[in-house]
Amino acid sequence: MSPPATAGVPLGSAARIEPPPPWQRNAVFATIGFTIVLGWVGDALWAGLVDKHPLTLIALNAKPRYQLLTVNDLDAWTYYTFTTLRLLCTKPLVWLVGAWYGDRAVGWAEQRSKRGAGLIRWVERHFGRWGWVAIAITSNNVMCLLAGAAGFSLGWFMLLAVVGTVARLWLVRLFGARFTKPINDVIGFVGDHRLAVIAASIAVVVGGLWWQHRAGRSSLDDLASLERAVEVPDADDDIGGNRTEGRA
Repeated sequence: MSPPATAGVPLGSAARIEPPPPWQRNAVFATIGFTIVLGWVGDALWAGLVDKHPLTLIALNAKPRYQLLTVNDLDAWTYYTFTTLRLLCTKPLVWLVGAWYGDRAVGWAEQRSKRGAGLIRWVERHFGRWGWVAIAITSNNVMCLLAGAAGFSLGWFMLLAVVGTVARLWLVRLFGARFTKPINDVIGFVGDHRLAVIAASIAVVVGGLWWQHRAGRSSLDDLASLERAVEVPDADDDIGGNRTEGRA
């Protein structure tokens, strides 16, 4: 597979989509926030769903551990289709934020993740040439922002994200087939102690969210911080995204 037409173009130099009216931006951020809340519900109630309603659990939260616990109870078509849809449903929205706000969004990611800022800057410098490989390996939110800011077409981005996601799901399915008995043992234990596990899961989720919110580091706090960061343009950042021109 050859790189897209943006290969070799410095991040920020590609033409981007003009920022939308507030209602469109709010709709995008609200939808992303809704999926975050669904994930928390899945984390809290997974023990009540894992064996009785595995597809509902995946619809709420498709983390790798839930993929593994439900993979043997879902036929291949259902597993690949619905898990891929759940994992990728917000990716085009985050890509859109990157395409709308470019360097403002990427700058927020650098500042928000100080430990990962060096890695993000390294990816920025090499994104024009190797971004398509990085997207196939992982289509996390930072990669979605970078792809949108770099001018990757949404169709190309989603194709790479789907290919990478399906490949990872195939590995989980192989692992699930190989370790069916241990997985069933875990599910059996959960079924025998369901109320206790649900109560413990709710306590962990609520306590974790309280702790994260105190530090301003919950997923919704991050989302609100990103929305604030892109609302006000930097003095050196115009819609053409020239701040990063000239990066190696």
